Amino acid sequence: MLMDVRFKRDGTALIAYIEGEIDHHTSRILRERIDSKFIVEPVKNLIMDLSRVTFMDSAGIGFILGRMKKVSSIGGEMSIRNPRPEIMKMLKMSHIDSLIKLDT
Repeated sequence: MLMDVRFKRDGTALIAYIEGEIDHHTSRILRERIDSKFIVEPVKNLIMDLSRVTFMDSAGIGFILGRMKKVSSIGGEMSIRNPRPEIMKMLKMSHIDSLIKLDT
C-alpha cells in the first residue's frame, strides 16, 4: 500500500497522521477514511500531519481543500503539520498557505 493514515484525538481536534503518497489513487481512500472518522469523533478541528508524506500531486491539493471546506462548514479550523520541504513547496505554489495554517 502506498498510503496509510492513523488517527489521534486531541481535545476538539482530530489529528490525521498520513504516511506515503497522496495522489489520485489514494486521495479518494484518504477522503473516505478521514471524513468517516471526523463524523464519528466529537471534534470540530482537523490537523493533518504530513511529516511522512513522500509525494503529493494536484489530487492531494484537491483533497486538502475539500477537507478544509468540510471543517470550516461546521465552524472548525484546519491546520497542516510538519510537511516535508518538497510538500511545503507544493502547498505554497498552490497558495494553500494563505488558506490553511501551516505548522512547520
